[in-house]
Amino acid sequence: MVYVSASALRARNVGPAPTSHRGVVSVTTAASPPASIADKAPGAGGLKRRLPLLVIPALIGVAVLAWQAWQRAQPYEWSGTVEARMISVGSRVGGRVKAVRALEGDSVVAGQPLVEIEPADLPAQRLMAKAQLEEAMANLDKLKKGARPEEIEQANARAQTAVAAFEEARVGARSEEIAGAKARLVAMQVTLDKAQLDAERARNLFASQSISQGALDDAESALKGAVAQRDALAQALDELQNGSRHEEIQQAAARAAEARANAKLVQAGSRAEDIEAAQAAVDAAQGKLDQTDVLLSELVVRAPRAARVESLDLRPGDILAPNGAAATLLEDDQLYVRIYVPETQIGHVHPGLEVPVSVDSFPHQSFRGVVEHINSEGEYSPRNLQTADERADQVFAARVGLRDEGRTELRAGMAAFIHVPK
Repeated sequence: MVYVSASALRARNVGPAPTSHRGVVSVTTAASPPASIADKAPGAGGLKRRLPLLVIPALIGVAVLAWQAWQRAQPYEWSGTVEARMISVGSRVGGRVKAVRALEGDSVVAGQPLVEIEPADLPAQRLMAKAQLEEAMANLDKLKKGARPEEIEQANARAQTAVAAFEEARVGARSEEIAGAKARLVAMQVTLDKAQLDAERARNLFASQSISQGALDDAESALKGAVAQRDALAQALDELQNGSRHEEIQQAAARAAEARANAKLVQAGSRAEDIEAAQAAVDAAQGKLDQTDVLLSELVVRAPRAARVESLDLRPGDILAPNGAAATLLEDDQLYVRIYVPETQIGHVHPGLEVPVSVDSFPHQSFRGVVEHINSEGEYSPRNLQTADERADQVFAARVGLRDEGRTELRAGMAAFIHVPK
């Protein structure tokens, strides 16, 4: 321990005091240190040593908070794949390939021929369909125009003839006809009397063997013929005198009515139902012709719109089945990105939302996309979703259409990323 004398404490700026002779040991001390050194108290040095230990955790905490804030400000990023709408083109008729007009990788425009098929018997079918249509149209035109004037006159003449026959049957024979029938009967009676005399004379001569048997037979035959003719004329006279029978009059009346009705039908023209049936036949024939024309047009497989030929593996001579795919076209201007949004983040997207799209091939370029559709049913999730982590496993497929003109640089199959603000 060091003892300091009172005199030394009183005279701090004085030199060392002399040694006491009273047996008290006094130790002389040096002059007081400078004020700068005196200010360095033991507590100040400890604070400086503890200051780094306090600042470093604070800086780490600030960095963590800043990182968390930066994380919260970052948009959601969902990965997907660039896809394109595909078109499978073919022919309804099928047949043998005649020519291939495009190659894989070619860019084609709407209506450009891709494959030609041999026509086979389709031209002959079209010729037959056209002939049937012309026949049906001619029949329809005939029904619409009705009967010609000559046909109408002919029908009227037939009707008049039938009516006259009916009147004749109803009135009966005229007196002149009866008188003529009587005169013919009288003349025939005279002829019969002469035949009887000739026959009688021939018998006498044959009895005296003056004539042969043949001459007698001729005389007998002439007599029989004269008798038959006389009887026929007598019956004809009776018919003229009695008039027509009731049945004959009814038949004549029916024929007259039929002839008059036929004349009216000819004058009236065709029935409306017949015209409708003829029109239906025309429509059917026209449909058959149109169908054949469609089949003929199917002989050339064309691109329905501007696209790129993705696959076309046909050669002349190959057989293409009806309704079979002849080529596959890729619509480059119909690109879209298929993404899968977690169930816990589905509320951040909706149809019509514009989102930036980026791909690895163009890291410094962004493409404008629009959410076109979100599936209503989730995928890849368990049946029971109890926790938030489990719910995060469920995703909903969404389609994001690409709108920028620069999308022509993209290709189907590229990995794409969608960014949505939180």
